[in-house]
Amino acid sequence: MGRTVLTIDLDALKSNYRTVCSLTSAKVCCVLKSNAYGHGSVAVAKALTQEGCASFAVSSAREALELIQHGISGEILIMGPCEQQYHNNLLKQNVLLTVTCIQDLLELEASCVEVAASCRVHLKIDTGFHRLGFEPTVHAAEQIAKTLELCPHVHALGIYSHLGLIERELDEAQCRRLLAMRDYLRAFSVTGLEMHLCDSISLVRYPQWHFDRVRVGAFLYGVRPSRTDHMEFSCLETITFETTISQVRHVRKGEAIGYGEERINHDAVIATLCAGYGDGYPRRLSNGIGEVLIAGKRAKVIGLVCMDQMMVDVTDIPEAERGMNAVLLGGGISYQEYADWVQTNRNECLAMLSRRPVRYYTEKGTIIAIRDDLLQEGV
Repeated sequence: MGRTVLTIDLDALKSNYRTVCSLTSAKVCCVLKSNAYGHGSVAVAKALTQEGCASFAVSSAREALELIQHGISGEILIMGPCEQQYHNNLLKQNVLLTVTCIQDLLELEASCVEVAASCRVHLKIDTGFHRLGFEPTVHAAEQIAKTLELCPHVHALGIYSHLGLIERELDEAQCRRLLAMRDYLRAFSVTGLEMHLCDSISLVRYPQWHFDRVRVGAFLYGVRPSRTDHMEFSCLETITFETTISQVRHVRKGEAIGYGEERINHDAVIATLCAGYGDGYPRRLSNGIGEVLIAGKRAKVIGLVCMDQMMVDVTDIPEAERGMNAVLLGGGISYQEYADWVQTNRNECLAMLSRRPVRYYTEKGTIIAIRDDLLQEGV
């Protein structure tokens, strides 16, 4: 095992995908943005393809191109803005682009003309999330229809939005606006549009709004939607974040540990670990907030987490020694506990995992693949 690794349980990932499929009759679009929430987008896409998934979503052109360069042949939806510099490359591929404004349509038409190609797009509608998209109005629908007439190489195939998931009343209002926009567009002869609204949370919260597809990310990676403990479905955590002890030393009471002004209040044994915030372990977990598992026992983080290293108190773990394994997340430290320490959500805890740790992929408890993004080796 490398000094800092992420172990991804592909059996758990595939189980979660099958659970999602059991909860809907709509097309399941698997979200692979942010390196598949830290899991490694290429390996995850390949595993999900084996389970029958043929639809993926990413945030950016570069994320889509990474999948294409590694042979992922399923449909890929880019949900964020797409820089013009990547248009020509993407237009040659099986990619769905998101259009959020009239300028997007015009720029895509110009690129299509330049390379004698056509493109397929989904229209993003701002139904109240206020992030990206067209206003759900008759005027906006008319402008879209007129612009599409001027852009014969751009084919609108879908319409979608994203829920705020703050309270049901607001979500219902957003859904009504999306349905209204579909009707406005139909009135201007923009018809046959696929429609989608639900993410992982709304997949289980609003089954009546699954429409033509659901976009599922966090659920795949073991982030069970909140307030669903009473519901009878499984959602298995998929990742374990581990590192190794590089050194163990005795430190006297009153000494400072690493950066900062915190001083230890007892004679202690301190272990230095080969991971830090450069690997995705949050600096927020410094000074006793975070804990790790060594030999099955909890050890508190001491001092400030560094970019490449961190220190933990192993005074009560006499067996701790150089080369021993330390679990940072998973394997006894749940996503929720970790997120509570960091004071964020579980998605961020996964997405912040960097490309530096080597990724081990397992099936039935056996390592089947290893990916080192720094050396571009493996999967």
